[in-house]
Amino acid sequence: MTYNVKTLLGAAAVAATVLTMNAGAAFAQTAPAKTIDELIARVGRDSREANAEAKRRVQEFIQKKAQQQKLLNQAKARLRALRAAESANNAKLDANKELILQLDADLRKAQGSFGELFGAARQAAGELKSVLDSSFISGQFPGRSEGLDAVANSSKLPEVSELENIYQTILQEAKAQGDVVTYTGSIAEHNDGKPVKITRVGSFTSWLTKSSSFLKVEDGELGVLGRQPGGSLRKLAKNVTSAKPGTIVKGPVDPTRGSLLSLVVRTPTLMERYKAGGNIGYAVTVMAAIGAFIGVWRLFALYMTSMAVRAQMRRKKPGKGNPLGRVMAAYESAKDKDIETIELKLDDAILKESGKLDFGLSLIKVLAAVSPLMGLLGTVIGMIKTFQAITLFGAGDPQLMADGISFALVTTVLGLLSAIPLLLLHSFTTSASRSIQQVLEEQAAGLVAANAEARSK
Repeated sequence: MTYNVKTLLGAAAVAATVLTMNAGAAFAQTAPAKTIDELIARVGRDSREANAEAKRRVQEFIQKKAQQQKLLNQAKARLRALRAAESANNAKLDANKELILQLDADLRKAQGSFGELFGAARQAAGELKSVLDSSFISGQFPGRSEGLDAVANSSKLPEVSELENIYQTILQEAKAQGDVVTYTGSIAEHNDGKPVKITRVGSFTSWLTKSSSFLKVEDGELGVLGRQPGGSLRKLAKNVTSAKPGTIVKGPVDPTRGSLLSLVVRTPTLMERYKAGGNIGYAVTVMAAIGAFIGVWRLFALYMTSMAVRAQMRRKKPGKGNPLGRVMAAYESAKDKDIETIELKLDDAILKESGKLDFGLSLIKVLAAVSPLMGLLGTVIGMIKTFQAITLFGAGDPQLMADGISFALVTTVLGLLSAIPLLLLHSFTTSASRSIQQVLEEQAAGLVAANAEARSK
């Protein structure tokens, strides 16, 4: 019986909870029910309250439905009114279009031959505007194309003053194309827009007078090129700037009005070409520097040794500061012995001096041989890069292959430029060393011959 009561209490609690959730409101419970009667009474009260709440909400929904229907009717009425207005406006629009067509026909008829003049003037104004926007002369005479733009985009007959402005501007442009002048102008992105001196060569080239920095023109406005050409062109610009009036000097002229100059500016400098060789180019440069240093050092040392040997040849007393003196000293220490011993002593002394004279020459030869091999290695790596670019992107765009080809060629050039002077240095130093050794051998042979002759007497 206890089990059934507990089951009944649990079922009643679940039912109360369900009824409360369906009603959409939470009813607070002050204390849990103690008896089954109290629980049944509470469930009944909650059920009545839930039913009352549900009826209230249904009534509210019905009232709102009527209100929504009223709003819908109002919207439909407004839509019908707007559609009626649209029909009226469309009819008016069609009538206006027909009127515009009629007025255009009347205008063309009234214009007669002036219509062709208007078309020619508008075309001439548009073409002249495009020319002026790319002309350096517009930097000296700003705002010239504003009136032309109005004529080119106008829908009415041009005024006489506007037609006169077209041919006057053409004459001004033609005259200014033959002038080389220096004037005061302003460049917005340079010197905070303050006035600066500008030199202009016709409508083709222009530069800052003080720094010889070349300018560009876009939409009739001047600007400084982000990257300037080499020193030769800027030197020619200075020649024009410093020339006296009436004199003829060489100067930079770009007949394409900036196209050739932009290509010259994009041409890589010597340092940029060198950097294209990458790490292999740097390694070749280091080897060339080491070989050149050793070569110049040994060449200078051999020259000083040769001078000391020649000076020793004029003295009979041997000195220890030169190879010939040391060979002569070895002869003096063994001249009283037999000829074979003297020869062995002299050969030993010459061999000792030969090692000192040939010091570093083998390293120069090795560097001269390795440098072109390093360049060849760079060539192979560059071709590998090129073929990888072709594999990934195809051969349609040469710029994608330019990096690898540039790397290959630059490393090859650096290897050859390194090997050629090193080979020359090795040849010169070897020749100087052999020359000194030949002198030592000749002097040693002379000493032996003199000793043998003295003994035969």
